[in-house]
Amino acid sequence: MFILVFGGIFLLTLIMTPPEILQSERRIPTKFPPLSFETVASAEFMEKFDNYAADSFPCRDSFRTLSSILAFRVFRQTDKSGLYLDSNGAGMFKPIEAESVEQLLKKIRTIAGNLNGISVYYSFIPDKSVYSDKKPPGFDTALLRQILTESPGMEEYTFIDITDELGAGSYYRTDLHWKQTKLAGVLDVLGASMGFDADLSLYSEGYAGELEGVYAGQIALPIGTDSVYYLYNPYLSATYLNEKTMAPEPGPVYNWEKLTGLDAYDFFLSGAQPLVILENDSAASDRELYLFRDSFSSSLAPLLASFYSRIVLIDLRYIDIRTVNRFIEFKPGSDALFLYSTLVINNPDVLLISIYDKLI
Repeated sequence: MFILVFGGIFLLTLIMTPPEILQSERRIPTKFPPLSFETVASAEFMEKFDNYAADSFPCRDSFRTLSSILAFRVFRQTDKSGLYLDSNGAGMFKPIEAESVEQLLKKIRTIAGNLNGISVYYSFIPDKSVYSDKKPPGFDTALLRQILTESPGMEEYTFIDITDELGAGSYYRTDLHWKQTKLAGVLDVLGASMGFDADLSLYSEGYAGELEGVYAGQIALPIGTDSVYYLYNPYLSATYLNEKTMAPEPGPVYNWEKLTGLDAYDFFLSGAQPLVILENDSAASDRELYLFRDSFSSSLAPLLASFYSRIVLIDLRYIDIRTVNRFIEFKPGSDALFLYSTLVINNPDVLLISIYDKLI
């Protein structure tokens, strides 16, 4: 029986074509590693083959679902590989790494120190685990707040804490991102410090479609989908930097084509983009905002545009800070906001800037 079962699985692995993409996990599966004397001698082949075999295993998603059922419903575990499930949906424990935060602050100071005549603000986006009813260990807002405010040099800039303006209902049940329609409190707190009043009465609410977030695929349980609602202002326009031609091109503020892609959250400002410029001719002021951001700001920026006539969204994960200066002129009298989630807070190396870089 042992030989039949494992031999049969082995034969299935040889017969079945590995998937080109792991849809539920939103990643490309590990490819079969090169086989040579050097890769075997160094154990590189065996290590990579383990990952290849796991990604190519027959009925992989079914076994992942069975594993999650056993973990959560049979053995009543609190989490499975860091993923948890509560009444507010799925999430992941995200502890704060102090050294990473300090490295991030060095990069922020490098940029902010060169923004002459510009008011600089910074904040962080709390992970949804902070609001879990299971009180999981992980994202320590008190520790992060302490590091951000007590790090030498940061006293020159204004820290804004938005933690109390969010809750469990502010985030999608199946994803790590926040909901655009739940950010009124965040706008109020930002505005109180930065001197603006975001008028959301100028926006109309619409339904975009359904979102099956990243946690739904990772936890491998049928936890449903989230309805995506958005706030629309007809006066907004967006310009994107084409990464192939390196030329600015007009594009949609809300991209309907992205709703059917791997990540429906890319509906907001077309997802991962190095440089986006939002403009609003009917804004409450003629001020500009430079928003150094990650994916969360894709849904926040259109709301900030009710006040700012021009918002430049800069994602340093996809563009070098020195390249930014070829396209953007930082104007004195403007505002700059550094707003990052755990996507960047614990992984500052993804930002394409050295602490020795200088703005031109």
